[in-house]
Amino acid sequence: MKDAHEQVLSEDSKEVWRDHVLQEIVDFLGSRKDEIYENYAKQSEGRLSKEVIEDEGLMDFELAITFLRDKKKWFGLGSGFFKANLIR
Repeated sequence: MKDAHEQVLSEDSKEVWRDHVLQEIVDFLGSRKDEIYENYAKQSEGRLSKEVIEDEGLMDFELAITFLRDKKKWFGLGSGFFKANLIR
């Protein structure tokens, strides 16, 4: 039996983990939309109203997760950057 440090990491295992982390972030941010707006309102003098932000869909966005180990040292976000969930 292999211990955790000897375990072979498959692409499928990484995808399952990436999906889980992404869903956790989506849930976390989605449950805190009011707090996010309140912090924005405190920090911005020329702020948009909450109604404008909601009406224009500015609280709907996609997130991407890239594992640092997947980033190519010479280019972009790496192979996992395309993974996204929409927050509404």
